[in-house]
Amino acid sequence: MTVRSHRADDVVEEVGVWLAGEFGGRLAASEIDRVVRMTRLDLEGIIVPEELGEMLHRLGRARLQRILQLTRPAKMRIPQAR
Repeated sequence: MTVRSHRADDVVEEVGVWLAGEFGGRLAASEIDRVVRMTRLDLEGIIVPEELGEMLHRLGRARLQRILQLTRPAKMRIPQAR
């Protein structure tokens, strides 16, 4: 992922579009947007502004993957009778 602008709002929008393209078929757009915005708030003031795009993408992607893992239906296997 390449983030061309260091303006925080532009970075958040670009990362949101990027992650929506990756997770759009599996998660609701509102969920993706919520995760990106909450992740930005978590990173704010902790990292240098120049790294916001990369860190937002990495952490947001990890969080979305975790949500997918937690929401997958459990596959139960019933043992066959002998």
